Amino acid sequence: MIMKSILFGSIGVLTESSEIQRRAFNEAFKEFGLDWYWNVANYIKMLQKPGGLNRIAYYSNYKLNKNDIKKIHDLKVKHFKSLSKNKLKPRKGILEVIDFGLKNHIKIGFVTTTNKSTIDLITDNLSEYIDFSKFDLITSDEDVLNRKPHPDIYNYALEKLNLDRLNSISIENTMESCDSSIKANLCTLLYPGEYTPFSKNEKITDDIFKSIKNFFEER
Repeated sequence: MIMKSILFGSIGVLTESSEIQRRAFNEAFKEFGLDWYWNVANYIKMLQKPGGLNRIAYYSNYKLNKNDIKKIHDLKVKHFKSLSKNKLKPRKGILEVIDFGLKNHIKIGFVTTTNKSTIDLITDNLSEYIDFSKFDLITSDEDVLNRKPHPDIYNYALEKLNLDRLNSISIENTMESCDSSIKANLCTLLYPGEYTPFSKNEKITDDIFKSIKNFFEER
């Protein structure tokens, strides 16, 4: 049996949280005693590095040790939890895509290399709108050794769900995260977020439901 799937690749695909995330990082830096500050331009640049841990390491020129990076990131998660409470909603078209998948027996995955505490925050915040118990797979950084943009997490999802690559599609919100899916030989759709820089040459959509529906109707 050919198993079709819709794979949501990042938090930013499901909900627009970039500004809250940026503020949470700045609060974490302050609490940790760093004089760092990410303005919008800084944060847009940082989004080119998938994953908060990677962004902190990169911004420090890889001078911070792993323990300090984790401490800062844990503080960021704490502040994000406070700042995001009752403020997150699904992005346009996401609920329609999930409903389409469920009605058409298409497997649904949330394929991310974010840490579990952040994933729990997002799923808890969106639980009013999305029933994540109906997802066939939700991954985290604990499932693979290499985070995005390595393709490992998508290869893991494909094997775990016994999926057909040709009948599966991933949705990402940054070009760098798209690289992860593309390297896994998946059809990849870029659904850019509020702070996502992108090239006009990318396969971009601003109507996610229409794009997903068209993809499966062609198969």
